[in-house]
Amino acid sequence: MAISQNGPRAVCVLSANGAISNVTLRQAATSGGTATYEGRFDILSLCGSFMLTEVAGHKSRTGGLSIALAGPDGRVMGGCVAGLLVAASPVQVIVGSFLPDGQREATTNFMEPASAPPQVNLGVVAGTSSSPSRGTLSESSGGPASPLNLSAGACNNIPQGMTGMPWK
Repeated sequence: MAISQNGPRAVCVLSANGAISNVTLRQAATSGGTATYEGRFDILSLCGSFMLTEVAGHKSRTGGLSIALAGPDGRVMGGCVAGLLVAASPVQVIVGSFLPDGQREATTNFMEPASAPPQVNLGVVAGTSSSPSRGTLSESSGGPASPLNLSAGACNNIPQGMTGMPWK
């Protein structure tokens, strides 16, 4: 999420498409438990938000992602992302970027040609390649995988002021 490190911007992940080969999800049914899925899974939905904060020179990122995936057997699973997402194919992520409450973007004094269309860069394309496997399940929680649970607020640590932010 390099875009969120360019100043006091918040980033909202709107959607994504592609395939994932490895994901670790937080399991709501167990306290602190996670489940790791390996194989090829198509992204059905990816959403979340991040905001970079800096206090006394220490940068931290708050927020999180929730994902819904379709397995090779058609099974749908999802939840809060608890680790890295490893791409199995090129993945396109659509993001929106905005300024937190009351903050202003630094202005630069330069002029664009009047005939040039406005430039908007909301899409990020990223991808790596890995060999697909059979879609095995490895659970560190020891219990059965919980059903799809993408309830609001369950997957992220929403900073104060994020709920009513104006879009720029």
